[in-house]
Amino acid sequence: MHVTTRRLVRPFLARPLAQTLTRLAGATILLLSLAHRSEAEIRPQGGVSGTESGFAVVGVDVIPMDRDQVLENQTVIVIDGRITSVGGADETSVPDGLSRIDGRRRYLMPGLVDLHVHVRRPDEYLSYLAYGVTTVMHLGGSATRGRQLLEDRRQITAGELLGPNIYATERVLDGDPPVASGAYSLASPEEARRTVAELAAAGFDFVKIYNNVSLPVFTAIVDEARKHGLPVFGHVPRGFDPLAAMREGQNAVVHTEEFFFTYFDGPRSTTEMDRSYVADRSKIPALVDVVFANDVAIMPDLSFTFTNLLMWDSLDHLWMDAELSYQHPNTVSDWRSFNINRREEIENFVVRGQWKYELLQELTRQFQQAGILQVIGTDASLPGLFPGKAAHRELTELVKAGLSNFDALSIGTRNAGEFVARYIDEKARFGRIEPGYRADMVLVGENPLADVRHARLVEAVAVNGRWVERAELDRQRSALATRYRTLTEVGEQVDAALADNGQGAAVRTVLSAHADDGEIAATIEQRINSTGYAAAAAGELERARRILEIGTELFPTSANAWDSLAEIALMQGDRRKSIEYYRKALEVDPDFTNAVEQLEKILAEGPV
Repeated sequence: MHVTTRRLVRPFLARPLAQTLTRLAGATILLLSLAHRSEAEIRPQGGVSGTESGFAVVGVDVIPMDRDQVLENQTVIVIDGRITSVGGADETSVPDGLSRIDGRRRYLMPGLVDLHVHVRRPDEYLSYLAYGVTTVMHLGGSATRGRQLLEDRRQITAGELLGPNIYATERVLDGDPPVASGAYSLASPEEARRTVAELAAAGFDFVKIYNNVSLPVFTAIVDEARKHGLPVFGHVPRGFDPLAAMREGQNAVVHTEEFFFTYFDGPRSTTEMDRSYVADRSKIPALVDVVFANDVAIMPDLSFTFTNLLMWDSLDHLWMDAELSYQHPNTVSDWRSFNINRREEIENFVVRGQWKYELLQELTRQFQQAGILQVIGTDASLPGLFPGKAAHRELTELVKAGLSNFDALSIGTRNAGEFVARYIDEKARFGRIEPGYRADMVLVGENPLADVRHARLVEAVAVNGRWVERAELDRQRSALATRYRTLTEVGEQVDAALADNGQGAAVRTVLSAHADDGEIAATIEQRINSTGYAAAAAGELERARRILEIGTELFPTSANAWDSLAEIALMQGDRRKSIEYYRKALEVDPDFTNAVEQLEKILAEGPV
């Protein structure tokens, strides 16, 4: 299978502009092709505290997460990345050669797990660790990013790169036409089987389905995935009975909101929304029965809906958050262009969000009472969902929904370990502090069982057998923030040039001043691309075309630049130029998937 090069920034596939506008903030995959890796990119450093063989945390209060209890004054011994002993500090001897870490007056809990993230770039790994998230699961994006994650995982495991444990898929599986930007468009069961087999051969851990998958394609995906030992996670397809998906083999639903749109018939469009809608909660017991009977895991993802509601009320909490300085400027730029306030019919969207939020809270409570496996999944790093920090918002949202601190922490730790062991790797052991388990742990200053917000007070993390002090994480993140300030300045210069009637010469001057910095060049290209799409979203297609023409002038060897220009030309109805630009993209990169697919569609419509 070819490694397909995806565009640096392509929030939308070619589709009618009105449809594009309605998806500005709603689709999970919307911003996932943004990740770009240049040789100049800052990567987390592998050097950390402790020894390669192991360490001991002495005198610490342990929260094992097998029960709602604190074990006081314990010594936890880790050798070769595994917990080998947990016992009273007075009775447990530390083997010679191990580093001793003073844990007195602090609490040791399992590392948090976020099982629904979209990794844009490797510097995000530091943010996950800084918030005590020691395992993540990437639920799709570009082909390039997916393949790179497999290499990142190898390096993390080998100790060459500092980061959380990673489980991953590549692009999502959607129907024909696809709803998800950058997805595999599967029109037949045969295509579905071939794609699943290719993903399994590449080494991915699962497949993710999306909204427009048909029932025959869905059935083929599940059957082929079983043959290769892959679980099936994702949205609930919108074209057939949602309970059928549960019965026919979907292993996990990655947003509880999927049931709002399918099983509870919530309004999918906000353009012509009936404000008299009321969810029929009498249907909840039947849903709970089917989910439980078919061993389907659930990601409540309350934080996604709550964050959207917060952003509508005010974006100040986002722009004033200190965590923003640790986000790549391209991420910040995209959040500014594609946050929830860019939606059409925003008032209807917010009303619908409130309906949805209250239903999700009720479903979360009832799923918990029924013993259904729930795990944290946040959709970081979509707008407002900071890598690492979003997991803590989900913890507080779970408590707000009525769960206990222990149950919320269980969803973020031991349940995740059970999830991975059940569906991905039956030999996986993490999410608890007990002998034989992977030493993914977090040292915090206060007891999170007393207040779940105390889990944010991270003083150190243990990941992949290494102990990393907060000071080391802060040092590396500070270096990132310094670098990002430089990139931000460049981005602002590009914005000013583009705002001045799209001055290509001015942008070229900025580019020439940083000719030897690959990451700055990538930032400039991305800024041009996202600004062009923002203009298109605002209905300014001619301005969008002029801006994206600058991108092809400055980056003529970028397939992504030509592909973006082709899409805008197609939006304008200029099929001839669109074909020309897509062919330019393929001259640069013959394997550029989107250009191939779009050319086939345009040419199938007849001669130009």
